[in-house]
Amino acid sequence: MSLHATTTVEASVDISLRVPRGGTEDLTSGVAGVLDAVDAVSAVTVDRVTSVRPGHTDIRVDSDATVVVEVPMEADANPTDPALRSAVAAQLVDGFGITQVIEVERADLVEE
Repeated sequence: MSLHATTTVEASVDISLRVPRGGTEDLTSGVAGVLDAVDAVSAVTVDRVTSVRPGHTDIRVDSDATVVVEVPMEADANPTDPALRSAVAAQLVDGFGITQVIEVERADLVEE
């Protein structure tokens, strides 16, 4: 039986999400707000907005961002395991307004 713990990961992601209309001054702040609302996320930097598709009640946005996120990881897991990227994607896609994690381009363990 292995123990489960969380580890802090800094990841670069290509992500699709829905930004509420009228919630912020600009799309970059809106993307940051949606990502920051994910329970596991502790920091967000929006690198760029790559696509915008207006809807009736929200704006569908594709964006490149860097997030610091807590992910579950088995105590004996190898930090270079590709499952780390999958764990980051799973944590993010659970967030409200996030429709798809297109790619986790990089996932690095954060030294504590």
